[in-house]
Amino acid sequence: MRVRVLAMVAALVLLVAACGLVPGDGDGTVTTTPEGGVTTTDAPETTDPPDTTEAPPTSDAPDTTAPEDSEAASTPWWLLVLVLGAFLVLLIAFISRGSKKRVVVAPPPTSWKDSAREGYADARWLYDAMSEDLAIWRGNATFDSKVEVGATAATALADTWHQLDGRIGKASDHLYSLEAAAPDQRTAQAANATVAAMRSVRTAVDARAEARMHYRTIESGAEADALALQDAREREVRSARNLAEARGAFGGALTNLSTVL
Repeated sequence: MRVRVLAMVAALVLLVAACGLVPGDGDGTVTTTPEGGVTTTDAPETTDPPDTTEAPPTSDAPDTTAPEDSEAASTPWWLLVLVLGAFLVLLIAFISRGSKKRVVVAPPPTSWKDSAREGYADARWLYDAMSEDLAIWRGNATFDSKVEVGATAATALADTWHQLDGRIGKASDHLYSLEAAAPDQRTAQAANATVAAMRSVRTAVDARAEARMHYRTIESGAEADALALQDAREREVRSARNLAEARGAFGGALTNLSTVL
């Protein structure tokens, strides 16, 4: 749109320039120059004739040799129009080139089926990873202050633990996208139930790890209280049972989610 406006302005300027430079039909006299140009001179103003007087004495006639025609110094009008037109074309090309917008190709929107498949894959990995073994390792490693990757012989469990938060975030994003774009209520409910069950398992894993660390702390005391040790042991049992129940609910949610893939 901007280029069209500039082109119209350029054409108008050329037209005005051409009209102003072409010789007109005024009262002046048009003189053709040897180069093909024209020069216009104004006609002399009309004056009243002088009063009649006696004729002056006869004298020699003045030299009647006509002066040589002087060449006009003006530039031909068509050359000026040509230069002006070329300048405007270059100006328009420069402006239009600078005003071009970069075309950004947007990626295709993610379908609800893609969200379902990716969310299920991440959630399934989390189901296998958040186990009793991982919780016990975390409790023991925390008590021994060896929670970093490679700090213990169970390097694989340490690496798995450090991936939990990232995987839970990815799975939640995909499943929430599935819930928002679900084709029916059943699919939306399956996505929401999977997220809830997944987060319940993570809470149960943390509780199981804390119960294990607590038992190790009581057990290592110089004067271990038998009653306190028994309570710590019962706390471990309860946390293990809660983790098993949470994983069972998580497995059922994954089964329901798999039916919509």
